[in-house]
Amino acid sequence: MKRLIPLFLTLFIVHSFCFLNAQSTNLGVKKIVIDPGHGGKDPGTLGTGRYKQAEKDVVLDVAIKLGKYLESEFDDIEVIYTRDSDKFIKLSERTKIANTQKADLFISIHCDAFRDQKVYGSSTYVMGMHKTESNLNVAIRENSSILMENDYQFDYEGFNPSEPESYIALSMYQSTYLSHSLLIASRIQHQFKNRVNRKDRGVKQAGFLVLSRATMPSVLIELGFLTNKTEEDFLNSEQGKIYMASAIFRAIKEYKIEMESVILDNHKKETDNSEEQLFFSVQFLSSKSQVNLEDLQIDELSLVSEFYDNNTYRYSYGKVETLKEVSLLKKKLINYGFQDCFTIAILDGKKMSLSNALSILK
Repeated sequence: MKRLIPLFLTLFIVHSFCFLNAQSTNLGVKKIVIDPGHGGKDPGTLGTGRYKQAEKDVVLDVAIKLGKYLESEFDDIEVIYTRDSDKFIKLSERTKIANTQKADLFISIHCDAFRDQKVYGSSTYVMGMHKTESNLNVAIRENSSILMENDYQFDYEGFNPSEPESYIALSMYQSTYLSHSLLIASRIQHQFKNRVNRKDRGVKQAGFLVLSRATMPSVLIELGFLTNKTEEDFLNSEQGKIYMASAIFRAIKEYKIEMESVILDNHKKETDNSEEQLFFSVQFLSSKSQVNLEDLQIDELSLVSEFYDNNTYRYSYGKVETLKEVSLLKKKLINYGFQDCFTIAILDGKKMSLSNALSILK
């Protein structure tokens, strides 16, 4: 275990760099990767044994329905599945698909299990350090899928899903996207509780390998307990699958609207503040008393700015972004008869030194 944490720290730096590349231009929620858990030789939980369908089958049905709802509602959303049939996919490959596609959201769908058949309810997990033993046990169960992979010790740098120590380093992943992951997770739980009348087991944190390497907001959903007969019946029914898929859909819709409204607000602020950027002008006059601009006999008075500085009215001509354009302004002022003029810099409506202005530009 002595070599485990340094290896995970190295991976953390690498994946932080990947984030800068994958998320450099955030245009909202345009690409969503839906990940039906397990598959193929990995059935997931078998529930009570009363159904032929295992966890892998239930989550695939829900995932496909969710994708269809999204594609039907949004023309600007591209849905990508880590699997759309009953096949085995490595945990590392699932995340790789999302990263390669530069997805804006990663949704992994699972079903829960517990030795006590009375336990039921839905929960949504984000990447982080577990706070309870039960959260850790869920992560251990889901991460145990790697034991079915060849060379898993090499692929996951010695990670052992049954050793709690492995989760200490793993918990450092996804911190960059935690706030957005928590936001979509809370929306999902709200829909489960208030629209589908499921028991709300809350938003939780735990060390899931499938979330740890994702370079975007990510959640792992536990639809319910297949070890609980009532909940197993619901999740195996067509109506139950429709209800759970539509709940996740509505949560994503809320999240998308919220994220993109923030982007629009920021763009509006940038547009509104466009007048308060750094620019250059040419100061050509100063006076203790205010000057009538008409007396200046300058044809383009719209280019003349007045500002009050150190008990003096000062007047400048033009508003340009480069020093090259300043020389053209000076020539015009000289033609108007203002020989004594010089370059100034304005930032947020205030005069600043040229040296500081040039430093900002650099």
